[in-house]
Amino acid sequence: MKMLAVSLSLLFVSAANASMVLEVPTDHWAERNEAKFEVNKEQGRAWVTLMQIQPRRGGHKSAGPGEFARETRAKVPGMSYDEASKSIVLDQDGRIVECATVRTRGVSIFKYDKITPTGCKLIVKKAKKAQDDGFRTRYISVTQVHLIAE
Repeated sequence: MKMLAVSLSLLFVSAANASMVLEVPTDHWAERNEAKFEVNKEQGRAWVTLMQIQPRRGGHKSAGPGEFARETRAKVPGMSYDEASKSIVLDQDGRIVECATVRTRGVSIFKYDKITPTGCKLIVKKAKKAQDDGFRTRYISVTQVHLIAE
């Protein structure tokens, strides 16, 4: 019983720290949605990207070349890239949270940044949203990305 109470309290604390950072109309052709952190290290910037991924033609469901991903970026207030710690950080009213670590991998022209989430979670949800045009109310499907800072 005590474990249940602790789990529920953690759930409510996490929900209290959640904030919606991105909302777009749902792409009904998308097979899956993924959210990730991205950076521009030279300018010290970081953001969240939502990828709405459509399968290849011919019904193949494996990942790889031929997939189409519609990407939408969102700047999160207080989020930046910290060169000293090589991490994506989030400033929430003076409280600094390390959201992800950024490590450069590969050699020469094959270098890339490996971003590993640490203290923040990105959760993708689908929802219905009322849209009122002054004559009628209709409901549209939206895809949302929520950021939970731990």
